[in-house]
Parts: sequence; structure tokens; C-alpha cells
Amino acid sequence: MKQTRFIPIGVCGLKVREAGEGEQESRTVIGMPIVYGVRSVNLTPYSEDREVYEVLEPGFISPELLQRSDVILNLNHSNLVPDVLGRYRNSERDTLALELLPQGMSCRCDLPHTNNANDTLELMKRGDITGMSFAFSDNSRDRESVEYEQTNERSADGKEIWIRHVKRAAGFYDVSIVTHPAYEQTMVVTREFADEIMRDIDAQIDAIKREIDFNAQKQREETPEEKKAREERELEEQAEKARVMMTQRLRSQRRHLEENFK
Repeated sequence: MKQTRFIPIGVCGLKVREAGEGEQESRTVIGMPIVYGVRSVNLTPYSEDREVYEVLEPGFISPELLQRSDVILNLNHSNLVPDVLGRYRNSERDTLALELLPQGMSCRCDLPHTNNANDTLELMKRGDITGMSFAFSDNSRDRESVEYEQTNERSADGKEIWIRHVKRAAGFYDVSIVTHPAYEQTMVVTREFADEIMRDIDAQIDAIKREIDFNAQKQREETPEEKKAREERELEEQAEKARVMMTQRLRSQRRHLEENFK
């Protein structure tokens, strides 16, 4: 299912590039339409039990997916001709540049001399643009692509807090300059999508329970040598997960420091 996500201007850094000395007024816009490690809006506002937030993980857009994608830069996700500002097709004719970075994806585009592009530049300079967005799809039933994590947090009204980790996108369609975040959030949190997320969480919980039951049965049948080998493997896996989590936390802290003290 095609989905959109909003990135506020303070995070995506959307701006018009400053013209160099002796240059004409710049028409180049730059920004970060995809940022890793940032929580989305609550994706399940209709649930009485859970709040689910989404986090995009490094590698969300793979180089292979980017190379085969046809990505439009547009206004408010409109593909009407007047609203198209640039295009990426991994070809020499690209007018939109996209680059994968450790912290997400950057974009750069020299806007055309069209009425809507002129209006967009003026609105950006005035500060009337709220941010960027992008459209994508994922495979929510594949735990290698999407995985849910129950945190130790609770909402103000006692709901469980879950994180929807999106590790790999299945499709990538557009990046968009947007004017109204409330509209973006309404597009995201449809009742149908929220219900699908709740079903996916329940399915993951059931799968984990079955795995626990299976492993418990297997452990009752294993020899002392097999038990020792299994415990050693589990310790190695736990150590590796701890290293990965610490690396991600350090990267997040570093980004926070760079953003606040640059």
C-alpha cells in the first residue's frame, strides 16, 4: 500500500540555496526528505490500547531500490503537470538529484521557470512552507522489512507505546514540498491503515509466542552439549544486538549535538 510521511522543515532543512557572489538569484532547493531515527505521528489514534510510532532505519531506501525508481519532486504529492518540479530516473536527463546518506536522503533540484515553481520559491523565502514529505510502500508482513517493538514507555492515558521499525522500503515514488502538515497526517492515519498495523502487531506477538513454545519444547529435548552450544550462541547474539543498539544511540546523540551546536 502506498503511504506518505511528513518531515517538518526544522528536520528536513528545506531551503533555497544561497547564490554565490556574482551569481543570479538562486533557484536551487535542497533538503532532506527522508531522515532516519525520527518518530512519526501516532499511527493508531483509534486504538484504545496502543500508540504506534514509526521510525525509519538506516538502509530504508537501498541503493538498488533508488537506482530502479522513478521519483518525482512535486507539490503536495500532486502529479499534475503544473505541480511537477523535477524528476529522478537514474539517467543523464535527471532534473532531481537524490543522494543516500548515513542519516537519510538528501535532494537537490534547480526549479523550472514555471508559475508554480516561482510561487514555491517565493513561499519558501517567506517561510510559508512547512516541510517535505515522501511516498513509499513497504512489506509489512516481512519482519526483515518491518518489525514492531514494544517499549517500556506509556502514554499519558496509560496506553502501550510501540515502535514500527521500517527497515526496507518496497517502493519509492515521490518527494514533495508540502504546505499543510495536518493534511499529511490525515493521509497517514486512516482507520484502515491503523487497523492493519494492529493486526500486524498481533500477528507478530502470536509468532513470537509460537517461537517461544517451540524453543521451550526443543530445549526440553536437547542434550547438555547442545544446551551449552545454544547458550553460547544466544550470548553472542545478545552481545551483537547490544553493539548495534549502542552504535545507533551514539549516532543519534551525535546528530543531536551537531544539530544543536553547529
